[in-house]
Amino acid sequence: MLNPWYVTGFADGEAVFTYSKTATSFCLYFSIKQRESSRQIVEEIQKFFNVGRIYKEKDPGSSSKNSTTQPYAYYRVTKISELEVIVGHFDKFPLRSQKKLEVYGVWRDMVMHKKNNYRRASYDYLSALAQRLSSLNL
Repeated sequence: MLNPWYVTGFADGEAVFTYSKTATSFCLYFSIKQRESSRQIVEEIQKFFNVGRIYKEKDPGSSSKNSTTQPYAYYRVTKISELEVIVGHFDKFPLRSQKKLEVYGVWRDMVMHKKNNYRRASYDYLSALAQRLSSLNL
């Protein structure tokens, strides 16, 4: 089993706290993307949290006909009930870098708003938080 502080440190450098939106809803994500050759650590982190899925994907930056695409292991957590596990970890073992901690704080507010308001989440409130999150990720 991984040390919780190791997971936090790894996430500080490699994890993404983000969202996607449509005209009517927001999807929240916690993800880690590593080259397929580093899949073992992605699998260990998934086992540590015991939530989410690992996908195999090609590097989207390699789109030319002559370039080879590098496969990646992509760990993603999207269900609110599973994102609560992620929130619980980072609340107990906080991120160290100030910028990532700020990003996490806004993202956490989005997760908790969706959890606490289930189907009645305020699109406007989430949109304001999303705008703030995007400005932090520049």
